[in-house]
Amino acid sequence: MAGHTAIFGDRFSMMQGAKASNKKGAKAQYYPASPPMREKYNPNQPTYNFLNLPMRDESDYRQTIEKLNKANTKAARAAITRDTGVSRMPLCMAMPAFLHPSFFPLDPFHLIYENCMTYLWDLWTVFSSPGERIHLSPDKARDFGRLVSEAMSDLPPVFSGPIRDPFLKRQSQYKIYEWMALLHWYTIPIGTELGFDPIVLANFARFVEIADLAMSIRAWTKPQLLEFHKKIANFLQEYERIYVGDDPAKVSRCRLCLMQLIHIPTHIEWYGSIRLGSQATVERAIGEVGRKVRSKKAPFANVATIIYERELLRLLLLYHPSLQSNKLTLQKKFKKEVRINKKEIKDPNSKYNSYLAVIQQYSGQAVDKSAVCQWGKHLLENGHMLSSQLTEADAKPARVSKYFEGTGQGNQHPVFGRALAFLEVLGTAEAYVIFNPLNNCRVSFERWKGTWGHTVQALPVSKIKNLIGIWEYKYKVHVLRKHPGLDVLSPEELGIDDPVDIEVETVDVG
Repeated sequence: MAGHTAIFGDRFSMMQGAKASNKKGAKAQYYPASPPMREKYNPNQPTYNFLNLPMRDESDYRQTIEKLNKANTKAARAAITRDTGVSRMPLCMAMPAFLHPSFFPLDPFHLIYENCMTYLWDLWTVFSSPGERIHLSPDKARDFGRLVSEAMSDLPPVFSGPIRDPFLKRQSQYKIYEWMALLHWYTIPIGTELGFDPIVLANFARFVEIADLAMSIRAWTKPQLLEFHKKIANFLQEYERIYVGDDPAKVSRCRLCLMQLIHIPTHIEWYGSIRLGSQATVERAIGEVGRKVRSKKAPFANVATIIYERELLRLLLLYHPSLQSNKLTLQKKFKKEVRINKKEIKDPNSKYNSYLAVIQQYSGQAVDKSAVCQWGKHLLENGHMLSSQLTEADAKPARVSKYFEGTGQGNQHPVFGRALAFLEVLGTAEAYVIFNPLNNCRVSFERWKGTWGHTVQALPVSKIKNLIGIWEYKYKVHVLRKHPGLDVLSPEELGIDDPVDIEVETVDVG
């Protein structure tokens, strides 16, 4: 495919590109549904409906390839490429499985995060003018970046590496997981508190919802995909109204990457989750194999041997899983016991006795004080370690994992809490987390937020679903759930140092 150099640059549809001006050299490489002043600047472009685009098909593609093969001059081939978006026959077309345009799926990481999210940030900060509602002033962008970097203390280390200040570090190889963090976690809550334009922020929230749905693994019905298609179309139409309006020069803001979001439901229908089209998996495999090649004389034979040995090892571990080092089993050995002195046990007003009281209130049963063990950390079923304030009493560490999401009594709504301690009743299969709850919870832009309560509550550890991060601004607390796209990246791609700590620690309190 010719891409941006062709009038039909989209490889999935025959949507014609538009020009942003009539100046010499202006190219039809932007994709609004209906560009302003169309009769003057883009007289040959029709008005498009994002829900009913003219799609490419296999027969037209092969006819175009045939025309290209029969063209006698370079100029003739260039004209065909310009008018169709097809530049030449690819080698993979020789494969029996090749089918155009569905053979190459969208790459979610490049499309959503490295293209769309990056471009939106640049639009707000660089490619817009003061006075425009989308523009982020340098002072406000600087405040935004500062708040992002300060928020790292409340982001669990298992989520990702630290997120750098985008105002200062945008041009310093800002990583894909950092763009993911801005998209899924920080832009909406920080933008709300800093007073971003509410219409722009609401439109961005639509984009976040699209990314959340696209990156999740779930079953889709035909009506659900149609509804998802409408969500994306509504976002794109609203985007044009906000970012382009009646100014034909601003058509340049309708980049191909944003328009291609409309194809996500089609790709889900073709392949399943769009995550299956991730190029990160291929790039990771190429990098891992490439670093192991040692033969300059026969590199391809060396690569074949490496791939064969990796596959052989994988099959061996499938037959004998016990040969694999089980990090989860090792982590279960890690506990941080908090010894309870006799003074605390005897004092009816001690924290320890107040913790026992809330456990008894939750369970409805008396608790034997002599049969209780107190811990500073607890391993969740998903392998993540939840810490408590008992392990962080002296000084706040750089990163904490003491916030969680659980299921309340009756399973009607989520419970968000800040862990204070863990108490395990010996002889039973249940351990409890003692926590401060997040009160006054409500949903804003599909995100939970509330305020910390000063009461102390108990919840069985088995009812904890996952760790969460928080972003706290004054008295408001915004919940940051681990977003599904992170699961596709390796620890190295997430900027995570992944040590396995199996040391058993004991802490004396009081």
